[in-house]
Amino acid sequence: MELPMYDTLLSLPLFQGMNQGDFNSLLQKIRLDFIRYAQGDVVISAGDRCGSLAFLINGSVESSRSGINGNFTFSELIEAPCLIEPYSMFGRAGSYLRTYTAASPCSFLMVDKQYIYTELGKYNICRMNLLNILSGRVQQLDSHLWELNGMTLRQRIIRFVRSLSDIQSGQKRLAIKMNDLALLMDATRLNVSRELNTLEAEGLISLRRKEILIPALEKMF
Repeated sequence: MELPMYDTLLSLPLFQGMNQGDFNSLLQKIRLDFIRYAQGDVVISAGDRCGSLAFLINGSVESSRSGINGNFTFSELIEAPCLIEPYSMFGRAGSYLRTYTAASPCSFLMVDKQYIYTELGKYNICRMNLLNILSGRVQQLDSHLWELNGMTLRQRIIRFVRSLSDIQSGQKRLAIKMNDLALLMDATRLNVSRELNTLEAEGLISLRRKEILIPALEKMF
């Protein structure tokens, strides 16, 4: 394996902190499937069975998901390296929640779910990394709920976008009508419009027809 690829794999969240000896031993015991995608290819569709750990190892993808009532669609740009929806591998559904489309030519490393039980679970660092990833997701969702009380309208809008985001940084896109956003924010359409225009004037968002583009979410908090 080429050194740059080796270093990339060690930088992935599941393997961080693993020593080279253990990592070399692990690579000899698990099957690694490398898949390349062209820009515009659908990599994963919402509802697909989540039977593998899907690592984005280079390039970028855009994830998208629609609200239950179809009243909005949220998309975010995800850059490598990243582990895609590890929390969807377990639980009742066992399927992906979002659709992932290649935003640029990209490559994925797929590791079958069975190796979590037969090989990855033998290494304490892998178990702890996976637990930290899953725990971080739960804590993030819990904080979104409890922090809503007493927030200003601006803070509620930002919190809403953050709650939809898997990655708390980078580009996000929210396709939604102003009236629908006002209902979700429990505010008037006029007040929501004013707040969005203020955010745009500060360079934090760009407003398009029925769409809000956030260039860099991390700059909003």
